[in-house]
Amino acid sequence: MSLTPRVLAAVLLIANALPARAAEPPADIAALFPDDTLAYAELANPAELAPELVALFKGTALQDGLSLLHARKDKAGSLLELNGKDRLATLALLTSPEWMDEFKRIRIAVALTGFSAQGEPEFVLVVITHNSPSVGLAARAYLTMTPTIRRVGEVAGVPFFQHRNPNITFDDNGVQMINKEQPPTEGPSELTYLYTPGLFAIGTNKNAVGGALQRFNGQEKKANLADNTLFKDAATAHRKTGLFYFVDFPRFCTKLDDANKARGALRGIAELIGIESDIDPLALFKFTANAKAVKSVAGSVRFREGGLSVIMAAQFDSAQPSPLFDFLSGPGVKLELLHPARKPAVFALGVSFPEKNRAGSVIALLDGVAKANGEIGRLPGEAIREMERKYKVAVSEQLIGKTRAATLIMPTTQAVPKGASVLPMLVLHAEDAASATAWEEFLPKLITDLAGAANPIQPSSETINGVKVFSLPGNELRWKSPVHYARSGVLLVVGLDQKLVASAIAKDPMISVVGGDQPIPPPPADAAAFGVVSVGEWLSRLLEQPPPDGAVVIREPRLMGPNGNPLPQSFSDDLKKARKALIDSFGTLRPATLTVTRAGNELRMELFQPSVQAGGLKAVIDAGVNWLDLNNALTGSRFNKH
Repeated sequence: MSLTPRVLAAVLLIANALPARAAEPPADIAALFPDDTLAYAELANPAELAPELVALFKGTALQDGLSLLHARKDKAGSLLELNGKDRLATLALLTSPEWMDEFKRIRIAVALTGFSAQGEPEFVLVVITHNSPSVGLAARAYLTMTPTIRRVGEVAGVPFFQHRNPNITFDDNGVQMINKEQPPTEGPSELTYLYTPGLFAIGTNKNAVGGALQRFNGQEKKANLADNTLFKDAATAHRKTGLFYFVDFPRFCTKLDDANKARGALRGIAELIGIESDIDPLALFKFTANAKAVKSVAGSVRFREGGLSVIMAAQFDSAQPSPLFDFLSGPGVKLELLHPARKPAVFALGVSFPEKNRAGSVIALLDGVAKANGEIGRLPGEAIREMERKYKVAVSEQLIGKTRAATLIMPTTQAVPKGASVLPMLVLHAEDAASATAWEEFLPKLITDLAGAANPIQPSSETINGVKVFSLPGNELRWKSPVHYARSGVLLVVGLDQKLVASAIAKDPMISVVGGDQPIPPPPADAAAFGVVSVGEWLSRLLEQPPPDGAVVIREPRLMGPNGNPLPQSFSDDLKKARKALIDSFGTLRPATLTVTRAGNELRMELFQPSVQAGGLKAVIDAGVNWLDLNNALTGSRFNKH
C-alpha cells in the first residue's frame, strides 16, 4: 500500500472513532431555509429509507457493485471500455452497504429560494453530516482535493468556495506564472460551496449557503420554513419515509412570473427543471385549478407494498372558485369505466362527472385546458353556445348534462394518415341510450363546426367485427385525420382509428387494460378519477428516436475519436444494442395506477407503480447499467460525433 492510501485509511479510522466536533443541528432540517422558500424537498427518515433502497437493488446487477464493476472491467475489449468507468463506479459506491449505512446518519434537503435579477433560479442544498464524520470528511476532501475549487470569501468566519481556473501570466522567460494581482473573487451567481463541521451546503451564491450556515449556528433569528404554517400542515400530512416536498404555490407562481418578465421570455415548469415537453404542466394546472384557489402543493415519493407511490396533493381555498376542484366532485368511479380501453395503451383514465352543475363544471374545465394550451379564438364554452343557437341543440343540458362519466384512452399505436396528429380516444358514458343516440346525431354537426365547413359533413359507415363504425372526413381539421365513432347502448366511442373504436365498443374486461393475468384492483370508493398508466411506454417514448424520414435520408454519423479515427464498429454496435435493450426493458414494468381523490379542501393524486423492489426492476436496472457503462465510455473518454 502506498503512503497516500495509508494516510487516508488512518484518517477514516480516526474520523469514525472520534466524536464529531460540530454545532448541534436543528431538530427540523427545514429550519435551515428561509420562511419565504418557494419550493422544498427532503429525504425524510433516512434511517428507515436506507433498507427500502437496499430492497430496490436486491437481485439486480447493483446488489454487489464491486463485483459488477470488476466484471465489466474484465469484459472490456478495449482501453475505451476499460477506462470509461467513472459513472458506473460512482453508482456502485452509492448502492454499496457502506454508503447505505452512512446514509442513515445524514439528513439532506434542497430548496428553491427565489430567482435572481436576471430571472435565473436560486437554490441551496444542505447536507447535515453531524452524525456521520465519514460523509463530513468526504465533503472536506472534495473541497480540498478538487483543483478548480478556490476560496473566494468568508461568511460568519467560514470560507466559501467557487470554481476558478488560475489567472496565468508569463514571465520574461516564457514560464507560466499565477497572477497574484488578480486573486480569485466571488461571483454573484454560480455554484458555491461551504463546509463547516456538521454542515455541507451547495448553492447558487454566497447568500444561499451563508443563510443556511447562520441558521445552522443559530445566528439567524428570523422566522424559518419550519415555522411556516402552510409548511407545517403539509409536513404533518405528507412527511413520511421517502422524498417529501412542498411548494408555496401562490408565492412560487408570482416569483416565476416576475422571473419570466426579467428574462424577457416565458419559461414553464418543464423548462425550469430541464425537461422537454409540448405541454406545460404548470400552465395546465394553473388554468384548470385557478392559481388563486391553490394554497399549497405537497406530497411524497415513497415505497409501499413493494411498489413506488408518488403523491401530489393540493390544498384549495374554499373562498375561491376552481374548475378542476369542482369537476372532480362526482360519485366514486367504477373499474368498468376502463373496460373499453384495450391493451396496449399508454394510459386510460376514467372520471365520473359531478351531479350538481354538471355541464357548467365540464365546460369550465374545457375552457381552462384551452387557455393552458394557448388557444386563440373561441373557447369551448363560447363554441358550445354558438352551436346551440345555430343547430338548436341543447348541448349543455341535453348532451353534457345527460353524460355521467367519460374515459380518455391513449392507445400505444393508432392507424392514422401520414402527417396526422395522434389524439386520445374518448368514450362517453351516457345516462341512457337516448342520450347516447343524441350524441351520435350531434357529432357530424360538431365536426362540421370545427372544420369550418360551409356545408354539413355527412358520415360514411363500415361494419368492423360486427360493429357499425361511422366516419367523418378530417382534411380540414387541425389534426388532419378522419374522426370515427360508434355507439352501443349508453356508450359512444370517438377516435382516429376505426378498428380501435370498434374494439372499444365490445367492452370486454378480460382484454382491457385492467384485465389479464395480473388484473388491476378496483379503485377506492371515494375515487373521483381512476386510471392505468404504462410508465414503461412513457419512458420508451422519451428515449426512442424516430427513424429518419423524407425523400433524402441523411446517413447516421460515425462515432469518431479525438484523433479523427472512427471508433471500432463493434463498439458502435454494442452501444446501439444496449440502448435498444434498455428501451425494451421498460416493457417488463407492470402497469401503474392513477387515483384521484377529494377530501375536504384537498385534492390528492397518487401514481402507484407496483413491483419495484426485490428484483422487480431487475430487467430495467441491469439494462440501464449496461447502457450507462458503454455511454460513459464514449462521453467520459471525450469521444464525439462528427
